[in-house]
Amino acid sequence: ELDFREQGSFQHDVLQAFHEQLSREGKRWRDITTADARARIGRIAQELMANYREGLLRDSPQTVFTAQVLTRSLQDFIEVLVGWMHTRYQFDPAAVELEFSDAGNVPAWKLDLGGGRQLLLRGRIDRVDLHRPPGAEAARGVVIDYNSSHKKLDPLLLENGVQLQLLSYLNVLQQWPAPQALLGVSRIVPAGVFYVNLRARPAAGDSRAALGDATAARKEAYRHTGRFNAEVLRQLDASGAAVGEQFKFRLKKDGTLDARSTEVLSTQEFGQLLARVESQLRAMGERIFAGEASVDPYRKGTSTPCEFCDYAAVCRIDPWTHEYRVLRRAGAVADEADEN
Repeated sequence: ELDFREQGSFQHDVLQAFHEQLSREGKRWRDITTADARARIGRIAQELMANYREGLLRDSPQTVFTAQVLTRSLQDFIEVLVGWMHTRYQFDPAAVELEFSDAGNVPAWKLDLGGGRQLLLRGRIDRVDLHRPPGAEAARGVVIDYNSSHKKLDPLLLENGVQLQLLSYLNVLQQWPAPQALLGVSRIVPAGVFYVNLRARPAAGDSRAALGDATAARKEAYRHTGRFNAEVLRQLDASGAAVGEQFKFRLKKDGTLDARSTEVLSTQEFGQLLARVESQLRAMGERIFAGEASVDPYRKGTSTPCEFCDYAAVCRIDPWTHEYRVLRRAGAVADEADEN
């Protein structure tokens, strides 16, 4: 069935083939024109459609149309991204669909829990971009995660250890003992993590789209969202602009960051965020070895993960009567304790 998962896999495969094609030619993404990038994506997608999942994308007129829509969306995305690389973005895609596991080029991330116990993390990173200053052995690295919705890093979910994926990926790169053979750098210094919506649409009520400014609407639709170290601001956006186009930031007249630039962190804050994720993972590993296996979904405001669970039909939780684990900021918990 051509569900959202299969649609996402198709777009991932097209982007992987695009990167690998350029690598074989000895080219970076920024070395080609936006028109060439768009054309390449179209050709690659057309070739993949023919035999993708045993004909899933040519199963019916509806699936053919869906494949065409997904392709056009990718063409819009690559055109915008390569354009940013020509004018702003100084990082270069270095690896796509990068697997880290005991059998892969990148080892699984091993967290020592003491007593001879370890927590091993295995997974796959959609894209790793690097910026390597001339003559330097190390490179700054960012992790890019493709998705099909306007996903964001939520401060409350981060604090409570729910959104760990992207920052864990960055920790994997930081802990990687020998990236030289695959990426040509001695080590990777964490710089940022970002979600990118591959099937983005202009926000409701976007006047630019209504007025026909398609280019501006696309840039807004494919804007990256996440967290990054303020030290790499001008490598992420070398235009000198006071307001970010690809990334979310705003500078005041004196050049300092506006308080609304919540996705930009100081070097200390960014390091603390990565360290906290590692601590949360260690704590999870310890609870697993302690035998904790309770079904304990959270509630954030009025939403719960049960709304999106694939196993709701066989779950014993009654969402009407279950007492959910309410997520709170650490300060809020302390305040409640003082009041009691």
